[in-house]
Amino acid sequence: MFERMAYLHKMMFHLFEKIRNKDRGDWLTLEETCAILNVSERKVRNLQSGGRIGFVRYGKKCKYKAEDVYGLVMKGGVGSE
Repeated sequence: MFERMAYLHKMMFHLFEKIRNKDRGDWLTLEETCAILNVSERKVRNLQSGGRIGFVRYGKKCKYKAEDVYGLVMKGGVGSE
């Protein structure tokens, strides 16, 4: 049980390190969003199309709201939802 708690603590610390220098009002690239959430590009696009993560289209690329990504991290990640 303590090993699992240590693992979860390590994962949360790692996620917060990735997102630490980002302000909630910032916009993230697809690659940054995938790295922070530790999911594939397809999963991020599913979150986008499902309305669970805010985005703006910038030319052919999309930028994602750091606040929404932060909210997903605080809820415990994306999982298999």
